[in-house]
Amino acid sequence: MKVAIVTLVRPYEGSGDGITEYTYQIYQKLKGKAQIDLVYPLSNLKRQDTLGLVYANSLFKLKIKRLAKKDYDVIHIAHPELGFAARMLREGGSKARIVSCIHDLMRLDSGFHKGVMQGAYNYIVSASIRDAINYSNFIIFTSSSVQKDVLSRFKEIKDWSTTLLGTKDYFLTTQIPKKPRRKEFKVGYIGSFAYHKNVIFILKTALELRKNSEIKFLIYGTGAEKEHLHSYKGEMNLTNVTFMGFAPEDKLLQIYDGFDAFFWPSIGDSSSFPIEDAKARGLPIVVAKNNIFDEEVRKYAFEAKDPREAAKVLVALKAKGFGKKMSAAEIKYAESISWSNTARKTLDIYTKLGKSKGKRA
Repeated sequence: MKVAIVTLVRPYEGSGDGITEYTYQIYQKLKGKAQIDLVYPLSNLKRQDTLGLVYANSLFKLKIKRLAKKDYDVIHIAHPELGFAARMLREGGSKARIVSCIHDLMRLDSGFHKGVMQGAYNYIVSASIRDAINYSNFIIFTSSSVQKDVLSRFKEIKDWSTTLLGTKDYFLTTQIPKKPRRKEFKVGYIGSFAYHKNVIFILKTALELRKNSEIKFLIYGTGAEKEHLHSYKGEMNLTNVTFMGFAPEDKLLQIYDGFDAFFWPSIGDSSSFPIEDAKARGLPIVVAKNNIFDEEVRKYAFEAKDPREAAKVLVALKAKGFGKKMSAAEIKYAESISWSNTARKTLDIYTKLGKSKGKRA
């Protein structure tokens, strides 16, 4: 079987980007089970890469035109920002079955992101997402909430499945070390500082707990809100918050195992692999109640409607612990959504579609 995976960035391990990680894991686990070629416009990931987006929507389209003439069984558009490729492939007469992965519809909603440049960026990406949905033979959703959202807005979708973002396999196979007794209770976050990640929620929770010297917040990541977050920490004198910088791939396991709880305050992610990795390590997880998380992400998580409520949850977790039964159930659930399972389900989709190659779309 011949498959082409079309993605925005050359897939590599430890990018810190969910879609790049998704593509990397799928490619690595399936390249020995099918002939898979990678097609991408950018070699490295950059935040708000305007020039990269211009290239992806101009000269890169020539590569897509050539791709339509090649003899692939399946062409998998892994990144929705390149959804225009689905339309171009169909219009170019490609005989391959076209699969598109939809991670969210956030950019279709006005007012979600800040700034004129971000608004223009969202406008371009929104058109690509619509092309991916309207011109593909098969849609892969990465969560049940995305599935429901897309199916409610786009009524004509007939062939689809929900395949969750995975948990790193070695997170499941490496024994969890016994935590030493200590007074400090470490609350961690690993992720982007994009506006919708709502990291300010963590800092406001830290403000509620400023007088509690035993609860510390370790925040890993970077992004657009970095300056604002650092300024807020300084203004509020949050000595219980430490910004740790980017979390390197080879240190991730050690970092997660150093946490006593994981905080995921995002208001805009329907699914995310950091929260699933935290489950794989048996950590209690606190999430903001005001989000669009689906039932998969909410499983075993404590919801907090505001920083004061989040502070109470963390104080209770420090005092009473998470419980061995809850931790074991969380880990068992994480095993069901490993990257190996995600790859296996994706290969099943390729096989099914490959058998129908050449039939009328």
